[in-house]
Amino acid sequence: MKIKIVESLTTYNQELQEKINQGTLKQPEAGIVMTPETFAKVFSPERIKLLQRIHKNNLKNIYQLAKELHKPYEVVFRNIKYLDGIGLIKVSDKEDKKIPHLDEKLVIDFFSQFAKA
Repeated sequence: MKIKIVESLTTYNQELQEKINQGTLKQPEAGIVMTPETFAKVFSPERIKLLQRIHKNNLKNIYQLAKELHKPYEVVFRNIKYLDGIGLIKVSDKEDKKIPHLDEKLVIDFFSQFAKA
């Protein structure tokens, strides 16, 4: 999953539309585009630790993750639902347990060609 950081979503969308209109956009990119402010909200230190733990221990259920992180189940569950909702992780059902996992590596592009406002 590619995450692109841009200063302005409006400018990014305008530049992208220009490329589409000019026919110079070869292939649309899959991923998430966000501003630095949004990035800071999405990737809180708690969520980064959770993502690292999910990546390291792909077979842990939510209860086990909460226990390992010394966090209430509800907090971990809410963060997992959020990360799943924006497509950063997937949650599978295995033997009546919810197992969060990463489908692909996260790549963060801080220096996008569209990054300037």
